[in-house]
Formats: sequence, C-alpha cells, structure tokens
Amino acid sequence: MALMSKKIRPVPVARRWGLRSLALAWIALAWTARADGAAETLSREAFRIRDPFVLVDGGTYYLYESKPWSGGKGVAVRTSKDLERWTEKEMVMRLPPEVKSTAVWAPEVHAYKGAYWLFTTLTFEAVKPGDAAAPSYLKPIQPLLAKGFAGGALQPRGVWVFRSDSPRGPFVPVKTGSVTPSEWMCLDGTLWVENGEPWMVFCHEWCQTGNGRMMAAPMSDDLSRFTAEPVELFRAADAPNGGFVTDGPFLRRTRDGVLRMIWSNFIKDSGYCVLQCASASGSVRGPWKGHVPLFTRDGGHGMIFSRMDGAQLLTIHQPNTSPKERMRLFPIRETAAGFVCESGK
Repeated sequence: MALMSKKIRPVPVARRWGLRSLALAWIALAWTARADGAAETLSREAFRIRDPFVLVDGGTYYLYESKPWSGGKGVAVRTSKDLERWTEKEMVMRLPPEVKSTAVWAPEVHAYKGAYWLFTTLTFEAVKPGDAAAPSYLKPIQPLLAKGFAGGALQPRGVWVFRSDSPRGPFVPVKTGSVTPSEWMCLDGTLWVENGEPWMVFCHEWCQTGNGRMMAAPMSDDLSRFTAEPVELFRAADAPNGGFVTDGPFLRRTRDGVLRMIWSNFIKDSGYCVLQCASASGSVRGPWKGHVPLFTRDGGHGMIFSRMDGAQLLTIHQPNTSPKERMRLFPIRETAAGFVCESGK
C-alpha cells in the first residue's frame, strides 16, 4: 500500500504555537513521503500468515491471505518484487454484510480465460433442520459415518468462487453460495485446467466423513457450478502412516509430463507435513499413487510456483502453531521420482 493512500489522523488544534508547529511539520513530512510514492514494506518474518498462495503476474508477486484465526470478512493481498519485502495488505474481496461467515480460509487466485478467479473457503454457524431463518444456500450438515462418530463441529463449510478483471480485485461472487455441494463440508478448492476443461480439486472434510477425502469435479466455463458429480481421488488414510486430514491440494505438471499433486496431512511421528503423489493416467481423474513425504518439519498447506528467473519454489506456512505461522520458501527440484524440496526433511 502506497503512503499516498494512507489516512492521517486529525491533529487537534494546540493552544501553544510550538506544539502546533511541530504537528504541522509532521503532517508536511507525511505528505512529502506520499508525494515520493514510497511504499511501506515488511519482511516475510514480520507478518503472520496461513495457507500462503502466490500468483506471479506482470512482473509482480501477489500473496493472498485471510484471517482464519479471528474470523475475517474477506481476502487481502500483499505484493512484492523480490519475495522478501512485501507491501502492507489491501482488501481485494469483502464479504457483503448479509453473508455472515465465521471464517475465511485458504484463498487462491488463478488466471483463467482473461480474468482472475478467487477460490476461498467460507465457514458458517451450524444450521438446524427446518430453520426458516437460515439462508437458502446453507444446509444442515449430517455425518456420513455410523452414529457415534465423534468428529469436529458439523458446520456449513464450502468453497466459494469470486471473479475480477485484476489480481488486485475487487472480486465479486460468481454465485451466492458455495460451488461445492452445500450438504457437504468442503474446503481448500484449487483450479486445474485439463485439455481446456476447468476442474476443481477440493477436500471433503474429515469432520463429516471421518477420514478426509480428496475430490475433483469438472466445472462450467464461468466456474459457477460443477458439470458432473464429484469423484473421489483418494483418502487421507491412503498415505502410509497417514492421519485423517486431507488439506491444501495443489496440482502441477512437471517438465517430463507427469501430473503431480501436493497435499497436507498429519503423519505419525512427523506431525503436519506436505505429501506428494502422481497420477498414473496423467489425468486429474487418477488413479493417484505414491503419497510420499515432501516436507516433514511442522509446516504445510503448500503450493509451487516459478520465480521470475524460472526457479521453482515451494511456499508453505511454518510452523503450524499459532500465532507463529510465517510464509516459508524452499527451492524445488524435479526428478524422475518426484519433487525434491531443499531442506524439506
């Protein structure tokens, strides 16, 4: 955020001319800084963030973030030219007052068909069956396992999609409601385009299923709906020593043509980590094989992007302990066996 856009608090009129002169001098200095066009910047260590997502566009890095630890009413962006110094954040999507979300998670922005598309997860208070006051897009969430399953809270949670003509927003919803099924608890949707057809890969939440499921569904061109029923790709327990969480999918095709996915889970004796797997068919439909660790040092929900010099980087939040989460960057190499993360183990 440029200093020109910052508001200066009104200075009370001082009775003594000395104090007034000092105040006026401070105002003049502030306006001078604005005129210079200097931008306030912070180091990566200076701000807290979970689920970092980087879009590289027009010679600028865009870092999208929400505030999942304190509710949040939208999504913000920071920008950088070097991945080390970042501007103050500015809002790119604000939820309207009538959308009373209790949490905004995991924003991603993708360029597709001449526009920018924001995928983010919204959570709402639980809805009771027959509640006439509940918005039509919110449905009661029922457990999908045998009676007695002691999972997390069964709250409406889904992936909403927003559109903008600029990576800086403003982003507006493609529909009022989640694109993922409203009777499911879903999160962490990401866009994958295959042979010109857009797909959403997302997680069906362990709170409802008991063991998290990775899902995928083809989408309409305006990304407002699924055009076929979602298909299950795999479950959290498919990973050796895996826990019950599916989290943060991200797909990338390597230079040798292999389609790989990274995702997060809790691994026995390693905690929160990033796994990778590969599609045996080369398609998003899978089957997905491998599920080997990529990063096992208390960090996760990652994505991979190409730096402007062509180097590939993995970004995650680490540690997974609040309020210490920070954006981390690690060089990535492609090998025949998969991605290799420098300092990832």
